[in-house]
Amino acid sequence: MAVALLTQRDIDRYGASLSRCYRIDETPDFDGLLRLIDKADAALATNSREGRG
Repeated sequence: MAVALLTQRDIDRYGASLSRCYRIDETPDFDGLLRLIDKADAALATNSREGRG
């Protein structure tokens, strides 16, 4: 899974290799989602370094 901000040109360039793309309207909820993903990723990295992941 990847989360990215892409322009229509980027999407066109990926072509068939981009299997799914979900358009998300600008909303404050999206920023919160990105923060939660970053927090979970940081926790996973910390746990992996400490041998708990």
